[in-house]
Amino acid sequence: MIGKILYGACAIGLVAATAVMAEPSNGNAADSKSDANRQICRTTADTGTRLGRTRECHTAQEWDEIHRHRGNDAGQYQSQGH
Repeated sequence: MIGKILYGACAIGLVAATAVMAEPSNGNAADSKSDANRQICRTTADTGTRLGRTRECHTAQEWDEIHRHRGNDAGQYQSQGH
């Protein structure tokens, strides 16, 4: 019985700690969303495997540039008749 209570208390403590860690470090979340220099990390799946994943971190401005380059590459590939 005491083990179940202890287990429940630990679970509640972990949930509370996770919520605190998930909050942004600065007080103004609106400024961090509009900041072009904020760091954004994305996980992408590697082709050919279910387990392989790659994590890439860039600023919002760098992600925009990457998307523009990928769009240009796809347009050039299609214009060559592939």
